[in-house]
Amino acid sequence: MTAQIKEILFYKGQRQLMATEPLSTYLKNRKDIDFTFHSTACWRGYLGTWEIKDSKLFLIDLKGWLKGNKEVGLNYLFPDENEIFSHWFDGEIRIPYGKMIKYVHLGYESLFEKDLILDFKKGVLINEKIIDNLS
Repeated sequence: MTAQIKEILFYKGQRQLMATEPLSTYLKNRKDIDFTFHSTACWRGYLGTWEIKDSKLFLIDLKGWLKGNKEVGLNYLFPDENEIFSHWFDGEIRIPYGKMIKYVHLGYESLFEKDLILDFKKGVLINEKIIDNLS
């Protein structure tokens, strides 16, 4: 699989690129939603934009593609909502940063100098840590 386009996360006033797909957990329970392949760099068929506010993870924008290359937005999943609290998300968000030290043409496997790991429970940030990939 080709290296994938990272989703966007706004955190502490900074625009970051995530090597995680928080919406995938939600979509596993939505059999009525069928995003389709849009490009080899976006097999999941959508791009999310996220923001952490008051230690909570919100989906604030979405661009997705359905069969026939029909483009849909956030209202497709969440009608009449401008942002969605991601109460379904438990786990880590990985934000690679620094210089790329190893390119891997697969998913999010490329290695960067550091990873910021944000740990969530029911959409609430409970911990963060930095991993130094040079040591």
